[in-house]
Amino acid sequence: MLRFSSMACAVLICGGLIASFTRATDAPGAMAVANIMPSKAAATQPSNTNVTGTVTFTQSDADIQVTGDITGLSPGKHGIHIHEKDDMSDPQLKSAGPHWDMAGKHHHGGPDTADHHAGDLGNLTADDSGKAHLTGVIHNAKLDDLKGHSVIVHAGEDDMKTDPAGNSGGRVAGGRLK
Repeated sequence: MLRFSSMACAVLICGGLIASFTRATDAPGAMAVANIMPSKAAATQPSNTNVTGTVTFTQSDADIQVTGDITGLSPGKHGIHIHEKDDMSDPQLKSAGPHWDMAGKHHHGGPDTADHHAGDLGNLTADDSGKAHLTGVIHNAKLDDLKGHSVIVHAGEDDMKTDPAGNSGGRVAGGRLK
């Protein structure tokens, strides 16, 4: 009986530590980061071959604040999305799968539309030097929801309506969420 009680205590202690860790990662101020690197197929899109940057996700109560700085883009708008998988093995980044659809909306849209994938972050707008800055919010989400996903930058503008990816063109860069 004493042996069982000791094991039960160990399980409860470990369970409490795991629960504490989970709560800590979702605490306000906790962060996840995607380091953006060019796809191996970016050479087929010469104006977007050196796309790099960082996208940071910060927990803010029930929402996640998104900020990013990307360089190496052709001037203009480029779709940016969170994708279902963190698999970057395919040269065209197709192994990252479709957009992250946490709430099961099943429709592509903009970050401000009611019916859209949670991963629909909208567009980055690159200036004449290829630099773009992103700010946004993912409502009613926790950082733990982002585990195992990736951020993908597309060659063209996201029209924020056409399924599955807003006609935003090829995947020119991406990064795993860590």
